[in-house]
Amino acid sequence: MSLKKTVHQALDTFFPSVCVNCHERIADQKLWLCGNCYDNLSFLPEQHCPKCGYPSVVEECSNCEENSYAFTQAVSVFMYETSAQAMVHALKYGGLTDIADWFANQMFKTTLREKTLSEVDYVIAVPLHKVRRRERGFNQSDLIAQALATRMNIKYAKHALKRKTYTMSQTMLNAASRKKNLRGAFAIGRFNPGGKSFLLIDDVFTTGTTVNEATKALLKAGAKQVFVMTACHGL
Repeated sequence: MSLKKTVHQALDTFFPSVCVNCHERIADQKLWLCGNCYDNLSFLPEQHCPKCGYPSVVEECSNCEENSYAFTQAVSVFMYETSAQAMVHALKYGGLTDIADWFANQMFKTTLREKTLSEVDYVIAVPLHKVRRRERGFNQSDLIAQALATRMNIKYAKHALKRKTYTMSQTMLNAASRKKNLRGAFAIGRFNPGGKSFLLIDDVFTTGTTVNEATKALLKAGAKQVFVMTACHGL
């Protein structure tokens, strides 16, 4: 038996793996949800806005009217609730970075059904400010985007965007405050986006303010179009 396997078994004995949602013990430490919580993952319903992905909307989406989105289309995989929300929190705040690869795999399955995404030239991630990245140790959107780009066999433009201002967390802000908080927060990095189409990756689409501001920066610099994909869609 290898030393690595022995160490993993010892850790699982003294620190058994638990479901990140319900905290019940699970047998396989490579899994993050128990069977029941996995079955409770809520996929984005088929009936959703074709522009912003808002659930249960087919035509005349009030969310799009209120926000005037600059991106071409936003696509999400899961609803941001219960099990999926717990997975995002475990990734961002629990340091379970392998979850990023799992999200990327689920998102890749979605790209195969979205023919419009075949027009993409580069995959990019919504960047964190360098201070926030230093605090967390990583950018969860960056991890997801790199893994997704590999699966799609599309180049990953790591430095296409940068976050030039340190902003407060969007979590507790209302829609108006979110827009004000992020206005002008993004800029083009060491990259020329002229004439190219991008797939912009983030973990959660809530109001869409973050991805919309990032999209505006890309379009202003000459990008042809920007598609958005997130692991989850919140309401």
